[in-house]
Amino acid sequence: MMNMQEYLKNRSAFPHDELDKFAGKYVAWSPDGTRILASADDLVKLSALVDATGYDSAEIVMEPIPLPDELILGGGLSE
Repeated sequence: MMNMQEYLKNRSAFPHDELDKFAGKYVAWSPDGTRILASADDLVKLSALVDATGYDSAEIVMEPIPLPDELILGGGLSE
């Protein structure tokens, strides 16, 4: 079972220069957030890769890594 506090702590400490190598792809994180298990161009492929590693893709955090010039919108409050 994933410890979300540990995951978030480790994920936020992941080196940005290493993460930049995955720009434009989706990545799957290890349950503790210390490493990337797999990457792919889409979530279907990524899910299959994760399952092949022996992890359950339903229990792994997967996220897109934006390209350097992409702006991520969201999280703002509207009134």
